[in-house]
Amino acid sequence: MSAKKAQDEELVTLAYFAVSPPAEMIRELLANHGIAAILQGANYGALEPLPGAGGFSEIRLLVRRRDFSRALALYAAFFVRDRAALKAGADVED
Repeated sequence: MSAKKAQDEELVTLAYFAVSPPAEMIRELLANHGIAAILQGANYGALEPLPGAGGFSEIRLLVRRRDFSRALALYAAFFVRDRAALKAGADVED
């Protein structure tokens, strides 16, 4: 296997999660779009892993390096919201 092909097949972390249900939702979304993803550290049918530094557990969603950009775009389109703090006295816009 060439070095470039090996690098493309390397698994990289797309996101970290504190609990497994949202991680599984994203894994399924990616699978439905032809992107293989692996959950590492999820413990199904038992207690969730204990949170680590920063409040996140060791649940990681991994994708192939070659799929990372596309997976990140899908993740952002469905699960990332643009959030900004309101200034004092500002109203919430619909």
